[in-house]
Amino acid sequence: MKQEVKKYGAVLLLCLAGWGVQAQEAYLDQPYNPGIAEKLEQPRLECIYEFVSADTILAQTRVDYAILQVGQEWTKYGSYERYWADSVCWRSNWKLTVREFRQLRPPVRSTTWDTYYGRLDDHNFQIQGMVGLDFYVYRDSTAQFRWALSADTATVCGYPCRKATAHFRGRDWTAWYTEELPVDAGPWKFNGLPGLILRAETPDGLQQFEAQTVRRGGDLAILREAPIDRAQRISRTDYLRLERYAALNNAEYMSARIQLVGSSGGGGFPKRTFYQPLELE
Repeated sequence: MKQEVKKYGAVLLLCLAGWGVQAQEAYLDQPYNPGIAEKLEQPRLECIYEFVSADTILAQTRVDYAILQVGQEWTKYGSYERYWADSVCWRSNWKLTVREFRQLRPPVRSTTWDTYYGRLDDHNFQIQGMVGLDFYVYRDSTAQFRWALSADTATVCGYPCRKATAHFRGRDWTAWYTEELPVDAGPWKFNGLPGLILRAETPDGLQQFEAQTVRRGGDLAILREAPIDRAQRISRTDYLRLERYAALNNAEYMSARIQLVGSSGGGGFPKRTFYQPLELE
């Protein structure tokens, strides 16, 4: 009897494994859905930025690439890897399968996935972000930079620029903007100058945005991704606190989020991950 039960169990496991493979294959052949909710407008300008930041505790430097799209009413700043993937999907008329999408090889990899949607008339931002395994959405209507203009000049990405300085939420910033591109916008949440901000940096050298390419808007529209169903709405300050806790207590945070059972060492997660926030308050 025991042998028959063992045989039955073995057969059942094989069947389940087979069904699992079939289910996975079926999933891979489904259309890839990037979660695009709406087309906001066509961009008139696009700027690709290199963002370099340093974590002095971990002695690590991180380099990311992001893109700013500027329309008549909207701006969008986010991962260049995601923008590239959307471009590929657009060229295929959004008919890629999950399998085909996974086989894509982006030119760069992103380490941050926060996306910033802003309006040029009031700079009221909506931010879609991710901390650990969780998705969040928050709004920021008070990102107002009080710039002090300077007579200093420099050339950035081939454009003549003027200098401005500001203190914003715990950090000092030096920005270089060009009046040849009279757009009140820049990377991240930067705004408030009479020209596109092409470079912004902190005096301590821990963070720097610098334009690599400025071009006319392409065929890909400014797309607003639908917030994932399980995305939580949160305040800006709570989001910053959560980012800090998740980075400085990574093993504890990740173990709790994936509900590891009997894990005493954080499930192999590092105790701390890269942390150099743009906002300190």
